[in-house]
Amino acid sequence: MSVQQVSILSDRVPTGIAGLDEMSEGGFPRDSLILLAGSPGSGKTIASAQYLYHGAKNLDEKGVYVSFAERRDFFLDNMKRFGLDFEMLESQGKFKFLDLMTTSEGAVSSTLDIVLREVLEINAKRLVIDSFTAMAQAFKRKIDARIILHMLDKIMRQTGCTTLLLVELPTGSKTLGLGFEEFVADGIILFETIDEKEGIRKRAVIRKMRGTNHNQNYSNIVISERGVSLMPYVT
Repeated sequence: MSVQQVSILSDRVPTGIAGLDEMSEGGFPRDSLILLAGSPGSGKTIASAQYLYHGAKNLDEKGVYVSFAERRDFFLDNMKRFGLDFEMLESQGKFKFLDLMTTSEGAVSSTLDIVLREVLEINAKRLVIDSFTAMAQAFKRKIDARIILHMLDKIMRQTGCTTLLLVELPTGSKTLGLGFEEFVADGIILFETIDEKEGIRKRAVIRKMRGTNHNQNYSNIVISERGVSLMPYVT
């Protein structure tokens, strides 16, 4: 392997999601903020869990999952169905789950302090926030949510943490989240469900990925007992 190849690989964060790394030159740009937008049931939570699990178990990159959407026990039990044993990783100090479902507008700044403290405490290199849509509901004004997003991006870059930010996308919607997240993010991956005569199809596309010659074609999202994988799109 050449020096140039080593440099390229060291600058990427493999996701562990079958098909996605092949579409994005080996994974996410390191220290980046990636937006994963998806409609309900599209597989974004499972994919984000695989991203953390792969890093912690196979690459010794510790991870933090910040949840504004679901409880710890539900998350752990659900992920076990896909072979992701996060309790084992917790016992090894490689994973931390933060349940912040009750966060209010006045507590968001302190919430960021909590997230930063936990990231630094275990020296996490991977972070998932599920979801920015739920967190933003605590704000009365969009501008406040945008300020918090910029603060989060700055903090994570300073800590060397590659962040996956989940955004809820109502079925049929053309707008991502509050409409500004895509301008802050380094990458945008869209998971969506579409109605067809044969039933519902789940598909994915990389809309944007900084510094990456990424595949711009749609892929089928396949959810199995092994989790989420992306396969060539067949019409």
